[in-house]
Amino acid sequence: MGLRKLAARNTLYLQMAQTRDKGPMAQTRDQEMTAILRQSQMFWRLSDDQLDKLVAISDGECHGPGESIFAAGDSARKVYVIVEGRVALEMAIRIGSRTRKQATIDVLGAGEVFGWSALTEKRILTMSAVATENTRLLALDGDDLRNLWNEDADICRKMADELVNLVSDRLAHTKRTLAHVLGVASHDLRAPLATVQSCLDVLLGGFTGELNSKQIELLAGSRQRISDLMSLTDNVLDISYIEIRQVDFEKTSLLELVEKSIADVQGIAVRKNIQIENHVAPALPPILGVPKRLRQVIMNLLSNAVKYTPADGKVTVHSSETDDSVQLHITDTGIGIATEELARVFDDFYRGSRGDAEGAGLGLSIAKKIIESHGGLIWAESPCPETGIGTKLTIALPKVALAATKADSGRSVTTGARILVADDDPEMLRATTLVLESGGFQISAARDGIEALSKVEADKPDLLILDLMMPEMDGFEVLKRLGERKRTGRGRIPVLVLSAVREGSSRRRYELETSSDLGADGYLEKPISPPLLLNEVNRILTEKGSKICH
Repeated sequence: MGLRKLAARNTLYLQMAQTRDKGPMAQTRDQEMTAILRQSQMFWRLSDDQLDKLVAISDGECHGPGESIFAAGDSARKVYVIVEGRVALEMAIRIGSRTRKQATIDVLGAGEVFGWSALTEKRILTMSAVATENTRLLALDGDDLRNLWNEDADICRKMADELVNLVSDRLAHTKRTLAHVLGVASHDLRAPLATVQSCLDVLLGGFTGELNSKQIELLAGSRQRISDLMSLTDNVLDISYIEIRQVDFEKTSLLELVEKSIADVQGIAVRKNIQIENHVAPALPPILGVPKRLRQVIMNLLSNAVKYTPADGKVTVHSSETDDSVQLHITDTGIGIATEELARVFDDFYRGSRGDAEGAGLGLSIAKKIIESHGGLIWAESPCPETGIGTKLTIALPKVALAATKADSGRSVTTGARILVADDDPEMLRATTLVLESGGFQISAARDGIEALSKVEADKPDLLILDLMMPEMDGFEVLKRLGERKRTGRGRIPVLVLSAVREGSSRRRYELETSSDLGADGYLEKPISPPLLLNEVNRILTEKGSKICH
């Protein structure tokens, strides 16, 4: 470390240490640190007394240009506020088996906050932070901050609200920017590639004259590489923004999707003399899904199975059911996945160490995002438990009580139920309404907690679907008022929470504020999965009808 950098750091440490004294200089430093916190993104809503508590667990750091503040994979111990300077957040991206690069995800300036992982349960850093110029930081000890949250529910609530908004805004901005940049790049790459592929198709089709066997072989190989490159371009765009609109969900046959996907990869399988067997049950119940996206997943898994299976091998697709899900299993006789890599195969840009197949390591990551947007799960086992060789990939998609979503569903207690949806996001409100209306429900809407309570009293809906982060009055306060309503004998309204805040965090906050349970009949995290939403609504309304009948 250079002498100037060391001197600057020691000067700051000396200044921060003086805050522990009681003299005038200490008071000046406390005031400066309080001002820094008050002007930051996360702490501006706190009172002076609350800021004083944060100052007591704060320390100062200095970092020179290019100096690492922390690295991905390290234990998260501090939350940082930038006093002056700039910090780049970086993530390692692995493309292929040999190329690994650091990509800058965001660059932060004065007043911005980073290192939020110190407040989570796992407390593992997901990216690296590097100073891009001389940078001063205010560092808050993560353990002390978590203890302070437990002691002061108001600090916890105010900081959690700002953290949710901050993360949501930054994620939305990043996704929009990345989607736009990659969308333009994808189009600019696809256009010439499509032209080359079309010319190769003309040549291979014999439209320009007869070709000899060597020419056909070279052109066919070139066409395949162009096709692979176009798929890679599409995957890069998909990984930044996978559009799964609720209005696109429809009743879907998995058997039909499997048959079409097998046809898509049959050509590659034939060239390697790999047999693909389809043992999906004809009577497999339909699901609610986006056929185009589910076919993309199945085709990708089949393509991977063929790619990593040696010649003369076999790939098998079969199905199974549980009480609440329909499952597809894709097994192969291939090279398998190393045990230590199983936990990472669904990460963005990750490719296993086995095999030398081309690709950017995006296929399984995209598949996971699509399946999770359908309310499902996907996992890998290697070797396959049944055969002891190769790999087994399983997709589990939720069953949906489709009969209850039709207008002619007869005696169903859920048909025609009146549901009040409270959400301040107009687009989310519209999406939720469309899904529920497809299930035959009568929908009314509220844009904040005050309007929601008013409509509960006036309309007495069968179910309230409640967002937690709303203006005027948030969902936590609504739940408190509904609890009081029940205690005063005015009846109980079933509540399904639909929020971007994770369930564990919401329950902890409510328990800290009220010393009681959250009091919701169900909890779903945004973004919504139409099948899960309909399932949960039907479950709650059915249970309500059963209680009324008995």
